[in-house]
Amino acid sequence: MNIIKLNATPSTNTYLKDLAKTCVLKDYTVVVTSKQTKGRGQVETLWHSQLNNSLTLSIFKRFNGLQISQKWYVSMAVSLAVFKTLKHFKIPEISIKWPNDIMSRSKKCCGILIENSVKGKLLDVSIIGVGINVNEVQFKDLPLASSLRLATGNSFDISLVLDVLLQQLKIQLTRLENQEFEVIFNSYNQKLFRLDTVAVYSNNTACPFNAILRGVTKSGLLVLEDDSSQRDTYNLKEIKYHF
Repeated sequence: MNIIKLNATPSTNTYLKDLAKTCVLKDYTVVVTSKQTKGRGQVETLWHSQLNNSLTLSIFKRFNGLQISQKWYVSMAVSLAVFKTLKHFKIPEISIKWPNDIMSRSKKCCGILIENSVKGKLLDVSIIGVGINVNEVQFKDLPLASSLRLATGNSFDISLVLDVLLQQLKIQLTRLENQEFEVIFNSYNQKLFRLDTVAVYSNNTACPFNAILRGVTKSGLLVLEDDSSQRDTYNLKEIKYHF
């Protein structure tokens, strides 16, 4: 892989997108920084990183023949790569909180932001941003945040975490290119946070309610089952987890 290391940048995703406008990038061009000042998360949230304690990177990936309707598989494949990276380092009680937050003991230690560009009816390029809290020990005003160090009591070599993550990304994205859709889909669903468990959620039109998370559809919608065994699907902005 072609790895570009920066001391600091506002956003690795933005840096990589701007770079792609000025030159032809090879697959798996990676931008990694020890400090990201304006990192972004899902639904216009911010991703906070700490100097020399976080791993923040973005990967350029071009696809061949992947339909726009199959773009959700990119998110699933990347989530699995991060999941398996944490498993490699024996992080306890790992799960994937839909759509692609990686949890340890019900606290978020990794986030993913994927930005896609299309060509006709095909997915052309994905800019895949990954942020992992590695050695942080404090999170001001973020009670649901955690790190690999907090989860285990151990500190980690960030460069080693990077190496394992890049290996896992290559494995999972190669599976996607080989059209192993069912394997990716089933593996992702098996690792979901709160799978088959009663928990509290709320949507845009109702008070908080109890529901059982039954999985995610192949188009990326969350499936919740209510007290009467009725199942409904929700998009990202339509449902909120309660902790």
